[in-house]
Parts: sequence; structure tokens; C-alpha cells
Amino acid sequence: MKFKDKLKKYRIENSLSQEELANKLFISRTLISKWENGVIYPSYNNMEKLAQIMGVNIDYLLSNEEAKQITLNTNSRREGTITQKILLIVSIILLTAGITLLTTGFLFPQDLTRPSDIYNSVNTVTVICFFLKIIGALFGFIGTLLIFIDSFLYFKKV
Repeated sequence: MKFKDKLKKYRIENSLSQEELANKLFISRTLISKWENGVIYPSYNNMEKLAQIMGVNIDYLLSNEEAKQITLNTNSRREGTITQKILLIVSIILLTAGITLLTTGFLFPQDLTRPSDIYNSVNTVTVICFFLKIIGALFGFIGTLLIFIDSFLYFKKV
């Protein structure tokens, strides 16, 4: 028997409404409804409280398949969270590096030519500043893009 069926059976046998059971657990009635419809499972804390109210062991509430499924879901959420944190850190580093390089590229004087040069070409500082601007803009763009991707992933989970 699945968790949702055990919960509903207990509630009906003890003549409890979803609202009354929710009040005992200090949660909303809609959460009880979601549990009974198999939409979600309770958190570990709520599972402990529910087992205590029902006078059973947590192991009784969940079948082996459900326990495995909950464990897999919890692990995948943690992995997603770690991936998102890494993505956010990398994007912030790239964005910061991009802003720093762009600022550096614009701070140095760029039209320094040496009159003694035969070809009167731009000097090394101008070329370096140009590349700093290009690399800074690229890092800034990638960093901003990664922040948008991270935000999208976060709001998709919520």
C-alpha cells in the first residue's frame, strides 16, 4: 500500500478531515490534499510528526519503492543546487573579470603614437587596450548570459 493510501485510510478511520489533520501538523489543508493525491511527499520533519500522530514508524508509512524514489529525488535536487551554485559563481567571476578588463582597457590612454616611429603606427599600449576591451566584453557577455541561465533554472524549479 502506498503512502497516500495509508494516510487517507488513517484519516478516514479516525474521522479526521484534511483540515483537522493539517491543524495537528501545523500545515495547510492543501498540503494534506497533495499528499493524499500523490502529488508530493511530506518533508522528513512532517513525516516524523505524521508518524507520531498516527502512532506508527516512518518505515510503515513509506513502501520500499517510495523510500527509494524520495531518496533519488532528494539527491537530484542537491546535485541541481550544487550545479546552480557553481554556475552562479563562474558567472560572477566572468562578469567581474569582464568589467575589470573593460575598465582597464578604457583607462589607459589609447592614442599614444611615437613620432619617431617610421610607420607612425599605434603603439603596444593601444593594441593591448583594444584586446582588453574585446576580452572584457566577451567575459561580461558570457557572465551575464550565465546569470540569466542560472536565474531561469532557479525559477523553473520554484
